[in-house]
Order: sequence, then structure tokens, then C-alpha cells
Amino acid sequence: MGKRGILRRIDEHLALGNEQMARGNELMAGIREHMARGNDLSVSANDVMEANRQAFQDLRTTLRQINLRNERFMTEHSKTIVEHTRSLVEMRAEMRESRREFVDEMQAQRRALFAILDRFENGGAMGTA
Repeated sequence: MGKRGILRRIDEHLALGNEQMARGNELMAGIREHMARGNDLSVSANDVMEANRQAFQDLRTTLRQINLRNERFMTEHSKTIVEHTRSLVEMRAEMRESRREFVDEMQAQRRALFAILDRFENGGAMGTA
């Protein structure tokens, strides 16, 4: 193999190297485009995550406010129930007392009526002394 053969082989080798370099450059350009798209998506994802974080923060604030309102309502409602229960207990006690008084009065009237009837049965007259 002579000088021309070596130069021809070097030229072929350089041509192949140039082709591979060109293909490598194309691949690198594709990678750069892919990386740029990935960066854009990453920025977009960060924006979405921030918006989502803010939305959940707003939701937590709203839920906290609703819970506080419910706690206040239930506290007041519980107080009202306790007051009504006490009132009902008092009313029941008053009704029992009234019923006792009524029963006592009815028993007294019945005893008086029976006493009058006993006098009639014994031949006594009303108003005789």
C-alpha cells in the first residue's frame, strides 16, 4: 500500500468521522430541543403546583372558617339544649307538684263527701246541732 492508498484511507476515515460528527450534532440538537421542552414543562409544572398549593391553602382557610362557625353554632346550640332541658325538668317538677296538690284536694273533697254521706246514712240531718 502506497502513499496514495494511505491518504485515500485517511480521507475515507475523515469522511466517515465527518458523517458521524454530523449525526452526533443532529442528535445533540435534538437533545437540546428535548431539554428545552423539558425545562418549559418543568416551569409549567411548577406554576401548576404553586397554583394548586394556593388553592389548597385557600381551601384550608375556608374549611377552618366553616369549622369555627360550626363550633360556635354547636356551642350555642348545646347551651340552648341544656337550657331547654333544665326548663323541662323544672316544668316536670312543677307539674308533679300541681298534680300532688290536685290529688290532695280531690282526696280531701272525697273525704268530705263521704263524711256527708255517712251522716245521711246515720239518719242525721244537715244543719242539726
